[in-house]
Amino acid sequence: MHKVFGEKLKTNYRDRAGAYLICINENKVAVVKTPKGFFFLGGGFEGDESAQECITRECIEEVGYEVKVGEKICSAEHYTYHKRVGYFHPVQTYYAGELVKRIDCPVEKDHTLMWLGYDEIRGKMFSPMQNWALDMAWKKLHSFDLSQFVIENKAPKAEDYNLLRVASGIGGAKDIEKARTAMNNSLFAVSVYDGKKLIGSGRIIGDGGVSYAVTDIMVDREYQNRGIGEEIMNRIDRWFDANTDENAFVMLIANKPADNLYSRHSFDYLADNRLGMLRNQKKK
Repeated sequence: MHKVFGEKLKTNYRDRAGAYLICINENKVAVVKTPKGFFFLGGGFEGDESAQECITRECIEEVGYEVKVGEKICSAEHYTYHKRVGYFHPVQTYYAGELVKRIDCPVEKDHTLMWLGYDEIRGKMFSPMQNWALDMAWKKLHSFDLSQFVIENKAPKAEDYNLLRVASGIGGAKDIEKARTAMNNSLFAVSVYDGKKLIGSGRIIGDGGVSYAVTDIMVDREYQNRGIGEEIMNRIDRWFDANTDENAFVMLIANKPADNLYSRHSFDYLADNRLGMLRNQKKK
């Protein structure tokens, strides 16, 4: 996968090719902190060295580590303006890999190796290319084979919905007639089955024109962390892409840590001057 950032203008750019290591271990990401910000281990090519040679050299210089370079994950390029070099065109290729062992003292003293959780570092890399590459690496690492399950774009039966509410830990069962009404009035829904057992589900509700809400994203506890929630959200994304425009108002209320899932699907936290609120439904 390759992505282009920025707009190419009719001017001369300084090209700079480089290779970088994306190392993720136990959901923590290896990055270097510099006075400019956070970067992946790696850098620009010197001479005619290969990507592996570039990454190996840079990792020794930056943090003093021997590394193992794995498969290519993705690549990106950025047409931008750099205040020191002028119009700048970095082209970066990203590889999976691991830090093997410390073998030397780093040459670049202002580079500090840090292991940060994905949620800590997501969106905080210095380069927009590297923010994007991190998301691609994370998705690839957490992709799973879902072919063993049956996935349908329709709401489940109310009885199965109630069972999944309990099995997923999202909450208790609802009144069966109200649950049946809710399923029937869904604008769009996804149901995931292992045989006849409902193990995952999610719905879109709303007026069909302006306002929408994503709700009831649930995965049975025994099946969590296997990519099912990601697939449910992927299908919800496709429905929104096909059926709404940029003026639609799409909302959800997230329970932590599920907000990490939603943040990968175009949902952002409210600005400081906005609040999410729930009506108190207790009878007076």
